[in-house]
Amino acid sequence: MRIGIIADAHGNLAALEAVMAGLRDAAPDIIVNLGDLVSGPFDPAGSAEAQMLSGYATIAGNHERQLLDDSTGALDVLSRPLLSAQHWAWIRSLPATLTLDGGDVFACHGSPAGGDLEYLLEDVSSGRASIAEEAAILPRLDGIGGARLVLCGHTHMPRMVTVGDVLVVNPGSVGMPSYRERGGVPHVMEAGSPLARYAIVERRASGWSAALHGVPYDYEIAARQAEAFGFPNFAFSVRTGRVMAD
Repeated sequence: MRIGIIADAHGNLAALEAVMAGLRDAAPDIIVNLGDLVSGPFDPAGSAEAQMLSGYATIAGNHERQLLDDSTGALDVLSRPLLSAQHWAWIRSLPATLTLDGGDVFACHGSPAGGDLEYLLEDVSSGRASIAEEAAILPRLDGIGGARLVLCGHTHMPRMVTVGDVLVVNPGSVGMPSYRERGGVPHVMEAGSPLARYAIVERRASGWSAALHGVPYDYEIAARQAEAFGFPNFAFSVRTGRVMAD
């Protein structure tokens, strides 16, 4: 079985189209979309339409919950009035998690135990992301049942990490390769390049294998959209994969 994985498109249709083309070429058996679908200063409605019609197995991320909860976050406020009634109905229908392949695969946005805002693999206590100790990750996997493959997003950091006998794969972000978090423990997430990200996992006789992919696209489209909406920080992000200095 081969599974394509995307996460955190954040409304970046130009990046999404490049990733979808890569996935068509790869032709996995199923494609899973791990949420944070439309909230971003790019093309929320266009990306909503593309993801809604994609046929991908899709779950909600924290931004889908925040859209529905009337969050005052800038990206949700920007995106909310641009979505159609059909987009809203689709967003409301999305589950928070998925179990696939007879329970061997568990898909979530953040972490299985902590919900859509918890980082599953990362330690950000230094202000930058590093892989957490296994002892810190293990309790965050509570709730996966017998799964041996866990798919997660949220951090925008491409990762493949083995925890005990479980492989955890984060494909990275389709369309937002870096961000700054000012609440809680302030930190930055930086993928370090403008490439649009996805992953492919495959069941083999010896277990699950994983490949992380980054594909080029015309990021100037997204950068100009972000600038038009008044978000130069996200224009810098899609051009560089890094966080703009304060």
